[in-house]
Amino acid sequence: MDPVIEIYSDRSPRQFDSDELTTLHEGWQKVASILKGIGVGEIAMLEVLEFTFLNDVTMAEVHRDFLSDETPTDVITFEHGEILIGIEVAKRQGLQFGQDFLRELALYGIHGMLHLSGFDDRTPDEAKGMKIRQEELLDAYFPIAN
Repeated sequence: MDPVIEIYSDRSPRQFDSDELTTLHEGWQKVASILKGIGVGEIAMLEVLEFTFLNDVTMAEVHRDFLSDETPTDVITFEHGEILIGIEVAKRQGLQFGQDFLRELALYGIHGMLHLSGFDDRTPDEAKGMKIRQEELLDAYFPIAN
């Protein structure tokens, strides 16, 4: 059975309209189904994937508490299926890299799911492989303009 996708934005400085949330939900559901079907990593056993959008302050607090880094970050993934996304980081990085904001959020969700599928990005080779895979999934399931 595919994991249930839950999206929370109550601690986000930005409100989302229903079309944006539907786009993210449907795309992440397709990606989660594929990755769960492969059967590798934590994602293979998860029944629920929870995506939560956080502001810089809250993201920095979580980053500090769990990873000993006091700065806000783009995405933090927990093995139990919780994926935290830094909404203000996404906005800044989207502008910096010329990426549509919604597409940047989609990318962070895919990145988190790949971590749950056994991918890592601690070494340059791992990061390169992960980036290739996340871009393939992003292009396939999020046809949002760049």
